Amino acid sequence: MRILYLLLYLLLNVGLRIFFKRAKTVNSKKGVGRTIFVCNHPAAFMDPLVVALYGGNAVHFMARADVFKPFLKPFFWAAHMLPIYRQLDGGDTQEKNKKVFVKTSEILRNNKNILIFGEGFTDEIFIRRLKPIKKGAFRIGFSALEAMDWQHNVYVNGLGCNYSSPNMARSELLISYGMPICLNDYRHDYEENPSRTIAILTKKLELDIINQITHVENEDWLEFHEQMMVLTRKGMHPISYDSHYSLEQRHYYSKDLATKLNEATEGQLGHLESLKNEIKVYFSQLTSLGITENERFLHENNSWKISKRLIKMVVTLPFALLGFVHAGLLYLLVKWFVEKQFERPVFWGSTKLLLLLTFVGLCNIPVIFLIANYFSSLGAGSALLIGISYYLLIWFYGLMAYSWKIDAIYIYRYFTTRKVNLTAVNATASTLVDAVNSI
Repeated sequence: MRILYLLLYLLLNVGLRIFFKRAKTVNSKKGVGRTIFVCNHPAAFMDPLVVALYGGNAVHFMARADVFKPFLKPFFWAAHMLPIYRQLDGGDTQEKNKKVFVKTSEILRNNKNILIFGEGFTDEIFIRRLKPIKKGAFRIGFSALEAMDWQHNVYVNGLGCNYSSPNMARSELLISYGMPICLNDYRHDYEENPSRTIAILTKKLELDIINQITHVENEDWLEFHEQMMVLTRKGMHPISYDSHYSLEQRHYYSKDLATKLNEATEGQLGHLESLKNEIKVYFSQLTSLGITENERFLHENNSWKISKRLIKMVVTLPFALLGFVHAGLLYLLVKWFVEKQFERPVFWGSTKLLLLLTFVGLCNIPVIFLIANYFSSLGAGSALLIGISYYLLIWFYGLMAYSWKIDAIYIYRYFTTRKVNLTAVNATASTLVDAVNSI
């Protein structure tokens, strides 16, 4: 493991555990080697970060060649990143990839792992579906086996990243691993017909990854699927969910809803079309009232917990103020910069996280010495220890500041929306929930 990879791992261990309120890994394959992990790619830069941290295995990343600018190559090398060339990159991509395959073969020979994002690119915005998987993983795997004269087992293992919302802090994540495919079992088929074998295995892998995620086949039904999860409060939505359901239960509910839509006949979809339109009208009505479905639910069930939030805000105010001082301004600058420079929102969450971790970490280093100087009367060693301890707590202060902001917004929304007459809307919501539950 290269030193930069280790440093990034330690830094992101802090950052991602703050960013995600809850993260769970299902069927993880910890401690394996000579495995090519193939993942869906719903959230751009966030995907390699979470797989590297929560997957339990050090990996070498395969990334698009066009991001390997000359001045960044040393950084990428130290972070275990390798280029993969695509047709749209131009030039003789086959010849370039042959050179890359020599390196990947060496990685696998040394009992290490590779991570590939099989779809090849990320959608403009976060959506819950899988695009067709490319054949690169199996080409890399079989090339490595030929280079090793088939003396070691090489595996391809699909996995799926399931986010409630990758751009929202304190959201949730579930990573689900499928069954590994041992390429050595297909030696005879591969030697007889390489192209056909790779095509069959790629399709098998694609179906396995679909089983690990929420996959809505028809894009026209993506919004409907999301709105059903919001209404029932059982699925992978970052705000509108019932905390009595575990993250895993919500993941399976989201998957089941998608499966029902994917397997519905034309007649069944025709019947659902009217419900889809009713739900769309309902959410438009909420928008015209200036209220969200979650706020409507909180009003109907009197579950805003205002007193509890106020007490929490009073208790955490000193820590929140420290968080605003040490990280608040930097957060605003990072937010402004990222949203201005990156047109595609799918890149926002991960880029903000990385920049904020970097800037907060670097800009607050002088605090160590300021605190140590203040406590210098205790002796140099003790004063420095206090300074370092305070510095490490800055991440906690930042989390308290974010939590304080969220509670303040909740209270503000309570007072600005409580006078809205929701009698008719509540009745409509109840009818729609019953209709969704009957699907």
